[in-house]
Amino acid sequence: MLLFMLRYLSVVILVITFFSSPVSNARPAVTFYTENYPPFQSLNPQGELVGFSIDVLHAAQKYLNFDLNIQIMPWNRAYKNAAKNPDTFIFSIGKSEKRLQQFKWVGDFYTVQNAIYRKASRSDINIDNKEDINRYTLALPRGDISLDSLNIQHKHPNVYLVSNQTKALKMLYFERVDLINNNNIGLSGSVKALGLKQSDFTVAYVYNSVELGLATHKDTRIELLEMMQHAFDTIKQNGQFELLVKKWFPEPVSQQTATQEVSPITTKPDKSS
Repeated sequence: MLLFMLRYLSVVILVITFFSSPVSNARPAVTFYTENYPPFQSLNPQGELVGFSIDVLHAAQKYLNFDLNIQIMPWNRAYKNAAKNPDTFIFSIGKSEKRLQQFKWVGDFYTVQNAIYRKASRSDINIDNKEDINRYTLALPRGDISLDSLNIQHKHPNVYLVSNQTKALKMLYFERVDLINNNNIGLSGSVKALGLKQSDFTVAYVYNSVELGLATHKDTRIELLEMMQHAFDTIKQNGQFELLVKKWFPEPVSQQTATQEVSPITTKPDKSS
């Protein structure tokens, strides 16, 4: 009788353990770092992640055997985390020679036009060449690709580093700085997020175009990289990607001729960010 009771108790414990423990074949989660940068990715009033890049990753999800753990934070922190941790990804990151040495590129999301912007009412600001940028105050996000593209160095009193593009635009709107750097799509997203008017701002100087996309740590496992690339290529080949482009960017933003070469300028941190 005692032996029967012990066997019965063992079966009960085994059943309880099975149903109360995590499923053994549960999908692993892979971390994707990003920033709040509408319309590519942002948190809506309900706290949900939305945007073009989010939709692209969700479309790719069905071709992956892992779940997406998307973490949104200031860009400088996202960049440092992605550069430090293998088997993680970062988006929507601008492609540059420097970054291609730090990360493995998965694929392009969208090509944007980088430019220096001013308030439309500031007709006193005139930039005819790259050297003219140095005559004005400029707000830039920490870790932004513009630091590379504009060859920016440190300790110049005219350049302020802030946490994100929305804060930079707010500084421009209230005329705490003369200029900001953004792209034709990102500026529209920041204007909308702040409830401002697009007509309040205008291009002061266009200097290049850049691909925004998805990248991963240089030591990420090759099988993880190839799976992500395959999923990305699949949604481009089956038309899902193009549908998302038309959904988020139905009307192309006007482009201007870009000037590629820029001279170095320098920065100082923004104490208020």
